[in-house]
Amino acid sequence: MNRYFASLFVWACLSVSLEAQIAPQKITWRQLGTTRFEEIFDVSKNIWTQKAIFPPDISVLNGKKVRITGYMVPVDATGNVYALSAYTFSSCFFCGGAGPESVMGLEFKGLPKKYKTDQIVSLQGTFSLVSKPGMGFYFVLREVAEWTE
Repeated sequence: MNRYFASLFVWACLSVSLEAQIAPQKITWRQLGTTRFEEIFDVSKNIWTQKAIFPPDISVLNGKKVRITGYMVPVDATGNVYALSAYTFSSCFFCGGAGPESVMGLEFKGLPKKYKTDQIVSLQGTFSLVSKPGMGFYFVLREVAEWTE
């Protein structure tokens, strides 16, 4: 019986080791741009808002490890909250004519390092979809770390 548990332990360790070596799936802003939005009335707030309708190839990524490249956009004055954008700050969702599918909220494991506005970075993390984010983002990258190839 001890031999059984020993082999089970070795198998479990190898599985975890192999999973850690698998690279996150690369996603692109073009893919995210296929998300559609429909206007809905939020009765609780008495306002019109948008609900995201994620295509199947985006929906299957919810909760998965992904990587993406974009421009860093500071969201607060302290420099601790950032978003990742498909476009530079002057053209991003907040300031320019881009849509909500072109920006992603970032949740770092701890305090992030300081990034320059419009710094191009490749990030990895757990991808989350939010169909009705209120004042948040439709796409969120959690447990963010820089991706180095």
